Amino acid sequence: MTDHKDSKKEKELNELFNGNLNKPTFKRTVRKAKIMTIIRNIAITLFVVMFLVIVLGFSWLSMMRWNQENAVRDIELFTRISDPNIEALGVQKMGNGLFEGILIFDRYKEIEGIPVNWSDQVVTYSLFGGISRLAGDHTPIQLIDEKDGQKRYYNRDTKQRIMQFYHPEVTYNDVRNDLNRLNNLTDETLVEMALSFDKKYTPEEVRDFIHEDVTLEWYWADTYTNLDGIKEINRGDETIPAFPELASQVYGFNHLPHNPSQSEEVFIEDIKTGFSIEGGKYFGEFQRIYNYIKGKTSTLSADHVDVLGVVVTGTAAELKKLNDSDMIRASVLGVTANPY
Repeated sequence: MTDHKDSKKEKELNELFNGNLNKPTFKRTVRKAKIMTIIRNIAITLFVVMFLVIVLGFSWLSMMRWNQENAVRDIELFTRISDPNIEALGVQKMGNGLFEGILIFDRYKEIEGIPVNWSDQVVTYSLFGGISRLAGDHTPIQLIDEKDGQKRYYNRDTKQRIMQFYHPEVTYNDVRNDLNRLNNLTDETLVEMALSFDKKYTPEEVRDFIHEDVTLEWYWADTYTNLDGIKEINRGDETIPAFPELASQVYGFNHLPHNPSQSEEVFIEDIKTGFSIEGGKYFGEFQRIYNYIKGKTSTLSADHVDVLGVVVTGTAAELKKLNDSDMIRASVLGVTANPY
């Protein structure tokens, strides 16, 4: 039986190599070889494609997750030295494309134990590491106050007042004093207010000054390396007056009621942390603030922190107790709330 099979194969080989190319056996062999080659090539291609898809997919997910974590880290760190008296709930993530994602920070203000809604912070982060605000118009609502003729700013979403701050070394055409307007509110109304001082003070001096019935929430820190940017500007025949700083334009730190002296210590640690992240979104600002506060000394210390103003909360009746202080240069209403 074996000899018969061997002789048959030998016959086929002889026919093949003897040039008998028109035989059906040869054609079937060539066709079969071509089909097998095509199948093998398709299988290899599919395997390579699937492998690349899996590798690229995991790489994409890893890069997006890495950039997302960095974006959350940078934003949360930066908001600790900005956004006066604003609290953020857990971040929500929303993916919207292959190359970028969206982060939404749900924010609110707390006024004497009452949460008050504030606009969300929405930013995009990219596959390549960039962070930016969601495209669109972000300017606040601007209205002229009929009682004093000065411009007031309001949050786009909540329509609540945005606080303003007056630097002690800058001359303004008008300086707002909303402490005088507390008489227009009921005594029980819960009030947030920005106080700007007549000069720089240490955090401890500020704590000694604030009345015990008033809640100290936030310190406005001196981080101004170039005051010319906020002073009056003369351009030929045109004079552009100095405008107070909006709450979104100033830096500072939260007051820690259970350990007040640690407030500025935490601020310094945040500055150091931001300065140590060279690839961070806000590294340039942290570096500028770090160098300014440190000055010519060898190390950065909480002893170098100066305070230009504060954010306080309380009832209208309680805040009225600050009305006769020479230390306060300006006062601007922020959020108000009904205690009930």
